[in-house]
Amino acid sequence: MSLDINKVAIKTSLASFFGSHQQDMEGLSDFFDDLAQNSEELTLNGQEYLFEEGDANEFVYIPVSGAIMLERATSTGCRQVFSFLLTGNILGVSEHAQYSFSAKTLTNAVVIKISQSLMKTIFDKYPAVAQRYQEITSHILAMILDQLFIMGQRTAHQRLAHFLMDMQTRLGHGTNKFHLPMSRQDIADYLGTSLETTSRGFSKLKSDGMIQIENNYQITVLDAEALQTYANK
Repeated sequence: MSLDINKVAIKTSLASFFGSHQQDMEGLSDFFDDLAQNSEELTLNGQEYLFEEGDANEFVYIPVSGAIMLERATSTGCRQVFSFLLTGNILGVSEHAQYSFSAKTLTNAVVIKISQSLMKTIFDKYPAVAQRYQEITSHILAMILDQLFIMGQRTAHQRLAHFLMDMQTRLGHGTNKFHLPMSRQDIADYLGTSLETTSRGFSKLKSDGMIQIENNYQITVLDAEALQTYANK
């Protein structure tokens, strides 16, 4: 992959991450240049691991296309899914020697890979970019905590409705239709419910006229207001 194409891929992927004030961020263009010069492109099939929990934390990844699931094993040996990532993320920046979770592709994906040590060096060169990164990641953490609170206060079917609203925002591109890249089991492990409960939830939302389902993965939101009311009641 050429340097110019690599830079375009990085810039396009991180546009939503750094927000609408990128032109005011000192050093951002040079930051993208340094990332492009020191990174490589990886193409992966669906259901491949970028890294697994406990692996040496050697690389940082920037998803360019596709969907990635973050998961970890619980103390009882079960799996907990805690995030679904699309483009617009920097994955793996950490001070820890090992990854504390696993990252698995849900679809065919393209990611940019850069060594952890080089990423830290590049951040040190561009303090304004590093500060913005810290602000954004702190905001993301706060959103995750809010999500955990919401999940704890809702029934399993309400959690599913809330999840589908979020997926419509992220995957619908302004329409009421979207394709889910994750399986029903992945969704169940994210919501903290069983596969059977999740399947019944889809059936309820469909029978109540809130959504339409095609081939288990293609979702059409028929009544967004009713779905939101149900999720938040």
